[in-house]
Amino acid sequence: MKQRMQAGKPVFGTFLKSYCPQIAEIIGYSGMDFVVIDCEHSNYSYSEMEDMVRACEISDMASIVRPPSCTPWHIHHALETGATGVQIPSISSVQDAADAAVETSFYPEGTRSPNPSLRAAHFGFWNGEKNFLDTAKESSLCVMHVEDIAMVPHVEELCEIPQIDVLFVGPGDLSMSMGKPGKLNDPEVAAVIEDIISRGIKGGKMMGMLCNTPEAVKKYVEMGVTYILYSSDVGIIGKALRSLNTNVFDLYR
Repeated sequence: MKQRMQAGKPVFGTFLKSYCPQIAEIIGYSGMDFVVIDCEHSNYSYSEMEDMVRACEISDMASIVRPPSCTPWHIHHALETGATGVQIPSISSVQDAADAAVETSFYPEGTRSPNPSLRAAHFGFWNGEKNFLDTAKESSLCVMHVEDIAMVPHVEELCEIPQIDVLFVGPGDLSMSMGKPGKLNDPEVAAVIEDIISRGIKGGKMMGMLCNTPEAVKKYVEMGVTYILYSSDVGIIGKALRSLNTNVFDLYR
């Protein structure tokens, strides 16, 4: 997934809010590139998070974990499950971002512990073409949230943090921090989102965005966004069920 984005090709995923490995497998088999296992807003234990990562691997889909916060132990637990990467929320300063990002990489780029006995390294039985540390360096993703208006002036500084691969615009929290909660199409909110994306790309980072409509996907892909999250498992299933009731079942009720 990382190499595809570096080549300028977009990848598509969705948030996972429910603890259901079968749903993760279905999403993978459907053709999605990745999911974000949302430990910030959902009730995953560490062992459940590992189950979801395992389900993603079964269906040949990348797994990104959004930890509950940017604290080191949450980041370490996520990566040690074997997740493809982390999507780090709760960033309120450039120093926060730098401190969190360094936890995602091994020496000399970072301070992540190279423990070979954990699941990420196949419990000590790693037998990939390259050693585990090199493989993780090439494929693991560090995605950093930009979701507070206070961080917008610092996009260029975030771009200078080498461990960050993707800057992800969190439109819901961003709109709230601007005093316009949920008004993602408000001209002022839309302008700030577009400004972040433009400056991030200019600064050499891959950019991410949450979309909830096909029109939004088209808009942001054309802007150069390569990490596209579309809705969530709960949102997609709920919308499909609502459509089924409205367009089929309600005709006979």
